[in-house]
Amino acid sequence: MNIRWTAVISGFMTDFALTILLQMMIVLFGQSAVFTEPSLQNPIHVLLILLGASLTGVGGFVAGWFASEAFAMHGLLVGVVGILVAALANAGLSVPPLLLFGQVLGCVCGALGGMLAGRLRRVSPMK
Repeated sequence: MNIRWTAVISGFMTDFALTILLQMMIVLFGQSAVFTEPSLQNPIHVLLILLGASLTGVGGFVAGWFASEAFAMHGLLVGVVGILVAALANAGLSVPPLLLFGQVLGCVCGALGGMLAGRLRRVSPMK
């Protein structure tokens, strides 16, 4: 299996850019408590975490589209790189368990996005 890291980084940068836009909207609409005290009882928090995970799916799709094989693995690696970058950026800070779950769910969404890209590429290959 050959990993194309340019595909993974492209997918991660897509995920990162979209996530920054989502975070700006979260702050703009006054829901910044989702960053520090997310709650399953608050449906908006659940929706925002699911939306964040789905953005990793979009990044996984981009990575899968640029990959020549192992599409789901490329998508999964987008989520893994995201977790590593978040861990480095937030070193020493405790992460709420619901946000950790969101990151793991993001890895799953990334793999699904990569898988979808692989299937679509087989239907209409790039030339």
